[in-house]
Amino acid sequence: MAIDGFRELFNIVYIVKKLYDMGKYNLVSENFVDSLDYDVYYENIYVLIENLFEHHHARYYEHKSLELHVLSDPIIVDFYKLAGEYGRIHNITDDANPFIKEAEQQVNTRLGFSYCLDWMLMGHTEPKRPYHSRLGLLISQEDYVDLGCLAYGLLEIYEWFSDTCVELRDILYALRGDTSDAEKSLEGAVAA
Repeated sequence: MAIDGFRELFNIVYIVKKLYDMGKYNLVSENFVDSLDYDVYYENIYVLIENLFEHHHARYYEHKSLELHVLSDPIIVDFYKLAGEYGRIHNITDDANPFIKEAEQQVNTRLGFSYCLDWMLMGHTEPKRPYHSRLGLLISQEDYVDLGCLAYGLLEIYEWFSDTCVELRDILYALRGDTSDAEKSLEGAVAA
């Protein structure tokens, strides 16, 4: 028995579950078409790509058959500021910073699945303007790029930046001799 669009329908269910686990289910309820239907698969994926990060800018270059997406979010900006602070404490340049290198490796791992998809991570440890740190995607329309894989890769990238920010904050608190936010709030609750 063959079901038309089974893979696409399964991808949507998988992505919705991942968004729910990340606490971002509101993206589904606010932006996805209400019916689980093969015909709206690409619309739902594009809406997710546009709304997963707080800032999104897209442009299509018809003469070159290229799609450009620039994505940014406070979580990416915070990551680079925290990684920069870690580097300054340890006297490490941005090029040698293990957290910045790991960010590039994580993005490459999740977005390196197609020769028609290229990316650039532009991070600034001392941002000069809002959304200065960002992820650029260049999608060639010459061949097929699996949008489900792209959306899921972006979800994993977002989650990695979020988790690593928590890790970096804890490391920086320990280096400064501070207690973690959780310990501070627990101490405040016990004192009350």
